[in-house]
Amino acid sequence: MRMTQIEPIRNVANQLRANWSGYLVQYWVFLVLLALAAIADMLSTVFFMAIDGPEAEGHPVIRLISVVLGPVLGPVVGKLSQVAAAVVLTVYLRRWAIYIFVSVIILYAWAAVYNVVATPLLLPVH
Repeated sequence: MRMTQIEPIRNVANQLRANWSGYLVQYWVFLVLLALAAIADMLSTVFFMAIDGPEAEGHPVIRLISVVLGPVLGPVVGKLSQVAAAVVLTVYLRRWAIYIFVSVIILYAWAAVYNVVATPLLLPVH
């Protein structure tokens, strides 16, 4: 008996549906922190792209989106996509949600600080 592609998709959908119950109540603090760190990273990315352009972005997908959509809309669309992926992942892997949230929040906050601190240091001296 052959398993079709539909069955694994149905299993994922069922897991997401089952894990969604109570998710917002349990993880609201992490979601707020995730949103704040993501906004800081997004704004700092727009800041450095205004100076250096999208080609300076290290993340290949964000760079591609920013080359296509521009140095403002690109980081916004890219970060919204990343946050959506983080939410879906934490719903699906709910047992690991706190570890995922903490890791992503730290990475976004670090990236925001790096963008603001490192960008001016890397500018050529006139």
